Amino acid sequence: MDTLSRLVDSKMSLEKETTRHKIRMSHLKLQGRTCEDTAKVLEMLLGVESFLDIRIADLLKQHPAYPWFSRIKGVGNENIAKCIGPIRIKPEKGYRKDKETKKIELVDLPFASTISGVWSYSGWGLDEDHKAPKPKEGQPLSYNKQLRTMWWRLGTALLQAGLRQKCSKCGKLVGQKSVEEHILKVHPNQSAEFSTAGTTWFSNYYLREKAKDIERWLNNGGKIVPATKLPKDSKGKRYEPPGTMSEGHIHNRALRKMIKMVQAGLFLVWREAEGLPPTKPYAIDKLGHDSMIYPWEMVDSPSQKPE
Repeated sequence: MDTLSRLVDSKMSLEKETTRHKIRMSHLKLQGRTCEDTAKVLEMLLGVESFLDIRIADLLKQHPAYPWFSRIKGVGNENIAKCIGPIRIKPEKGYRKDKETKKIELVDLPFASTISGVWSYSGWGLDEDHKAPKPKEGQPLSYNKQLRTMWWRLGTALLQAGLRQKCSKCGKLVGQKSVEEHILKVHPNQSAEFSTAGTTWFSNYYLREKAKDIERWLNNGGKIVPATKLPKDSKGKRYEPPGTMSEGHIHNRALRKMIKMVQAGLFLVWREAEGLPPTKPYAIDKLGHDSMIYPWEMVDSPSQKPE
C-alpha cells in the first residue's frame, strides 16, 4: 500500500498550501482587492485535491482491512486514510535493537509487527513512566505527532457518529445539537432530562470504559470536577491537585482507550488479511480486558462478517 501512503502524504502537504491561498483570498476580499494569480493557483490546488480524494477513495477499497473498517460507523475516507497511510504492516522488518538498552525501535519506514509498535509510533503508547508521551524540551519526539492528531480526529468522529442524547420523556435519541430543538418541538411545556446513549460498538465501549474509570476514581476517594473549577497556579494555568481529576481528563482517558481498541482491531484484521499470524490470539489483553474481544465484534454490521 505504498501508493496510498504517498498520496495521503501529498494530500496533507497540499492542504497546507490550499489553506494559505484561501486565507490570502479572504484577506484580499476584505481589502476590496483581487489577485488573478492567487485565484488561479487556488483553483488548480483544489483540482489536484479533488483528484487525490478520488484516487485515495479507490485505493482504500483495495486495502486489506477495508472489509472491516468500512463497516464501522463514523469512519470517513479522509480520516481513515490519514490514519493508515503512514502505517505499513510487515513481518519483523523496519526494526532494530539498541545494543545498550536492548530496546526494539522503529526505523525508517513505520513498519509494525506488534500492536505496541503501532501505539508507540502513533503516540498512543506509554512512556518510561507509564504515562501518555509528551514533548520534552531538548529531546526529539518519540512518536509521529501528525499521526497522533489524525487518530484523535478519527476517534472524535466515531463518538460523534455513535453518541446520542436519550430523552427521559419519550425515549427518542437525538444528537447533542438537537436537544433544545427536540424540547421546543416535542416537550415545550415539560421538563425533559437527557442521558447519553451509544448507538455503535465503539461509542458503547467508550461509555463503558468511562463509567468504570469514574467508579474506580470515586471509590478511591477521588473527586471529579469541571475544568473551570480547577485551581490556578502562579502563572494562571489550571492544574489538577492530588486526588482531583477534571471531567475533560476523564473523557480523554476513555477516548484514548477507545482509539487504542480501534488500532488493535485494525492491526489484527490487517495482519490476517496480509497472511501474517497475529502476535496474540484474538484477545486484546494489552488493554486490560479479562475476556476475548474479536475485531469482527466491533463492526456495526456484524451480519456481513466474512466467513
